[in-house]
Amino acid sequence: MITSKPVAEGRTEPALAPPHDGIVRLRELLAEPDLHVETVTQIHDGDRAIRYVYPTELVDPSRYLSGDELILSVGVPVADQSDEAIRRYVGTLTGQGVTALLVGLGDLFDEPPAALVKACQDLDLPLLAQRAAVPFRRIVDWAESTRAADREIGTRERDLGSILRWFVAGTLGVGPVENALARAGLAEAPVMVCAFTSDAHARVHEVVDRHSGTVALLEDRIVALCAHTEEFTTELAASTLVCGLAVASDAQSMAHAIPEALEALHEAIRWRRSVHIDEIATLEGLLAAVPKVRLVPFVQRLIVPLVDHDKVNSSYLVASLESFLSPRNDISTAANEVYVHVNTLRNRLAKIAELTGANPLEETDRINFRIALWAAHNMGMRDGVGENRPASLPRRGGTR
Repeated sequence: MITSKPVAEGRTEPALAPPHDGIVRLRELLAEPDLHVETVTQIHDGDRAIRYVYPTELVDPSRYLSGDELILSVGVPVADQSDEAIRRYVGTLTGQGVTALLVGLGDLFDEPPAALVKACQDLDLPLLAQRAAVPFRRIVDWAESTRAADREIGTRERDLGSILRWFVAGTLGVGPVENALARAGLAEAPVMVCAFTSDAHARVHEVVDRHSGTVALLEDRIVALCAHTEEFTTELAASTLVCGLAVASDAQSMAHAIPEALEALHEAIRWRRSVHIDEIATLEGLLAAVPKVRLVPFVQRLIVPLVDHDKVNSSYLVASLESFLSPRNDISTAANEVYVHVNTLRNRLAKIAELTGANPLEETDRINFRIALWAAHNMGMRDGVGENRPASLPRRGGTR
């Protein structure tokens, strides 16, 4: 409820609406048909927050502003004022971080003054108008009811987030998770687990709500749960949302799917798109997330000695190693690929072991060689790698 408080010069002004947990957006106000609000100037950011609704006719209300207000006025501060005074008024509002100015038409003028429109355009203050005889109180009540609904939704989302977080941590059984999925209508089918950054909350709901999903708040991350359908997957992929994805076949598997989705989100942020855990659940995916400095020693110890030897002797050790380590290549196939006899390839592998101290025929060392080749080809450490190849050999862009 808007109460009154004394202000300067004995006037009485409505107090600011109280702060709230939910956030009303400017686009929500414009989308509410019953309020009959229209735009006068171009809106560059419809996601601007409206934290307070403040009806005031003060020429300088700055002492009562704290930012993100929607100012409601019938136009007293700009009526019969000079262009300079109007611009000063708009500058006062923008200087205090006001979200928008809404002018009720019909009392003092039928159209906003041209000087007010220009000042709002120049200073990037959204100017709104209300032509119908809608009481400002209706806007205040709408904002409060919207915030109340947001608070209720926020509470549910935080509660679900706590259940999922405790379950993943092993301090809560699967029962509450099963109940939460059942309430959301997600108990009978695989669930797509989607992780987002917290600033995408409104846009997440735009997609998830259309597919009857549910949203949970896990500290600084959002986790959305939706039925794993082709329609949802297609829409999510077509959106601009940055998202980490995993699939949970049932409630119990949420314990793994949620950390997987959160891990995929790290790469999604880096790649600026949706990333499924399957994309990084590979050696290549793992290496892509490893700091380059951790991979430099692999290249220095396992690849550089081979490059140096190849430059002096034209021995094709790097090319032979790549062919030998390629998936599905046995030693005979690899020998054919580099156009040498099997025994020649064996001799080259022995030379590689001699130069590096790592044996390509042993599984652990094979993995280390694969890491070294991947780093050399994909992380800007390519000097000499793959450059000294027989003329008849095709050039590879990296290990497969």
